[in-house]
Amino acid sequence: MKPTILALILSISLSAVLAADAPKPGASLAGLRLYDLAGKRQSLDEVKTRYVVIVWWAFWCDTWKKALPEITDLAARQGELDCTVWTVSIDGTYTAEIKPLVEQGKIDFPVLLDDGTWTKKLGLRRVPTVMILDQKRQVVYLREVYPGNDKLEKALRELKD
Repeated sequence: MKPTILALILSISLSAVLAADAPKPGASLAGLRLYDLAGKRQSLDEVKTRYVVIVWWAFWCDTWKKALPEITDLAARQGELDCTVWTVSIDGTYTAEIKPLVEQGKIDFPVLLDDGTWTKKLGLRRVPTVMILDQKRQVVYLREVYPGNDKLEKALRELKD
């Protein structure tokens, strides 16, 4: 087999594998339970808002620092948008950088910790990954970057219509 044909076949195969593992709209997060920084278990089943915005991030990746002001602003408007904002660290137990911000009141939304279980189950490939979940806690919006609040708010308003 010629090298270019072999490379094409490998590329197509790799793309199919990556696509199969990628998170998808429609995925269910019902039953999601994670611990927050204080060690308290948080459950999606207990969230009463119509929508949940989840930002999956990693503390080893500086993008969470860049997105933090926008996430904080979005969280401040949860009531008007009928949503709950959660962030989930895929780092599991690393909290040294975020704890002081929570303790100082600079972060007033849940920061939850995933030990890799949900990260693997959902096939998360990039951080941040942003999801909007509906009342059934299914993914109805998905972006593998922080899209900005304008796009998130637009998506939430379109879901209400």
